[in-house]
Amino acid sequence: MIFHKASEERKWKQWKEQEERILRESGVSEGVIQRLRELDWQDFNTERRYWEHFSPNQEELYTKELEEQSPVALTIQQLLDSVENEQLLQILLESDKKTLQILLLKMWGFSIREIAEQTGIPEKTIYTRMDRLKKKIKKFLKG
Repeated sequence: MIFHKASEERKWKQWKEQEERILRESGVSEGVIQRLRELDWQDFNTERRYWEHFSPNQEELYTKELEEQSPVALTIQQLLDSVENEQLLQILLESDKKTLQILLLKMWGFSIREIAEQTGIPEKTIYTRMDRLKKKIKKFLKG
């Protein structure tokens, strides 16, 4: 990613002018507006310095590192294989397949409503299954 100072500065000035116009319409004093401008300019310069020293290789390494840190299980088997704690694995193995499917969909970021639509299970049942699983895990963590 290349940082174009002139382009970014132009965007910043446009944004700042709009913000200051709104602040003036709202009755904010000129002293406060000026102080905000100074602080925002300091933030802009800090970010500019960062991006000027940030090489494309670092960005690739950072992105790769993030991908390696948070692998997302695609199947129930991958989810179970990723659990390192034997007691937690046992809790999950004792759970029924539908509960594990709900857990996996929740980990993917689906809402309860979306999970209900996909699985054909009522939302209340999903909440109940998740609550029971949470209680088992909490009991394990306390013990």
